[in-house]
Amino acid sequence: MAELSYNQKIIADPHKNKYKALIGAVLGYIFDAQDFMVLALVIPLLVKTWGISLASAGLISTATIFGAALSGYLWGPMIDKFGRKRMLILCLVWFGVFTFFCGFATDYMQLIILRFIAGIGLGGEWVIGAALISEFFPPEQRARATSAVQSGWPLGYALALGVNAYLVPTYGWQVLFFSGILSLIAAVYIAVLVPESPAWLKAKINKTEGKESVSKTDVKAATWTDLFKGANLKTTLLAFGLCASCLVSYWGAGSWIPAYLSAERGLNVKNMSGYLMILNVGGFIGYYFYGFLADKLGRRANFIFGSLASAAVMLIWINLSSPTAILWMAGVFGFITYGYWGPLAAFVSEQFPTGVRGIGTAFAYASGRMMSALAPFLMGGIASKYSLGLALGLVSVIYAVGAIFGYFMKETRDTIIVD
Repeated sequence: MAELSYNQKIIADPHKNKYKALIGAVLGYIFDAQDFMVLALVIPLLVKTWGISLASAGLISTATIFGAALSGYLWGPMIDKFGRKRMLILCLVWFGVFTFFCGFATDYMQLIILRFIAGIGLGGEWVIGAALISEFFPPEQRARATSAVQSGWPLGYALALGVNAYLVPTYGWQVLFFSGILSLIAAVYIAVLVPESPAWLKAKINKTEGKESVSKTDVKAATWTDLFKGANLKTTLLAFGLCASCLVSYWGAGSWIPAYLSAERGLNVKNMSGYLMILNVGGFIGYYFYGFLADKLGRRANFIFGSLASAAVMLIWINLSSPTAILWMAGVFGFITYGYWGPLAAFVSEQFPTGVRGIGTAFAYASGRMMSALAPFLMGGIASKYSLGLALGLVSVIYAVGAIFGYFMKETRDTIIVD
């Protein structure tokens, strides 16, 4: 009997390297989160140093989000044609290098351009990591695995805050951007220790017409039109709807709750720091709880319950008046509203067949992200005309809408991606 090739061994035992893949995906998401938090920390410093307006500073964030949202449509076909591993490495190197270059920017326009380019890399990291993890883990562990990846987000925030606290006073705002090069740690780890997705390798073998070698990149890339044919149409629309609900509510609430608590509930800077800490601790715990829930009770149950619970806790929280109650409710809010969409990567990627999994997941998430980019702006308009409380109340409606999409999506708890 002929000895199996390296790729054939990966396919024969698809779950063997799952924890190596998990560590790589968590590392990638930590540096993804760090990059976004770096921007939030550096903007106030640039307003003071460069003398730019808050509106102009906001465009730096917009350029990053816009680049990330648009690039989701770029990475989708590339993931399915060239593989999960190579594209994830490229994303990590891309945004790490261009974030590093941001530290050399000498004026506003240079930084706008560099942040847009860095955003292109950021736009692919979550999508590719989602596909990779979903294809390494068995159905009964998949939601917990993707939730574990999601828990890297608060760790990335903590890393950026550490750089800000200990290095910026000595080396200036530029060091925040220079720290972006740390994403190469994840890129090297994945390049050396994480094999290619077994599902992608198997699909590639099936398309090489019986050839033994799968070293050449000859997989036909899926196209956007494939997502709107046959059964894929319903899957695509429901996946987009769920992603849009999760992302619009997340960014809508995240952008305006601090302002609401400060302006209408009187929280001071010290209390606001406590709020952020408790919120993220609650979210970190919530990711693991909801991952367990989705694996035990099903993906649909997770998103139906999580969406409705998020709507309820939002309405309760914005009507509290006691600073102490508001602070501790932040932990409950983070636990529920952050935690329930930890299994999002598993649920969405499981909806699509392997041939369009990358492009389908990318389309759903990128389109949802495009919608979320409008949320802070639209909520600001509502707040200006009416009140912040009303704007945040509408976010609870968006949370609840997510339950509708979750209800009509197919249950995928027992989906076997690699036979």
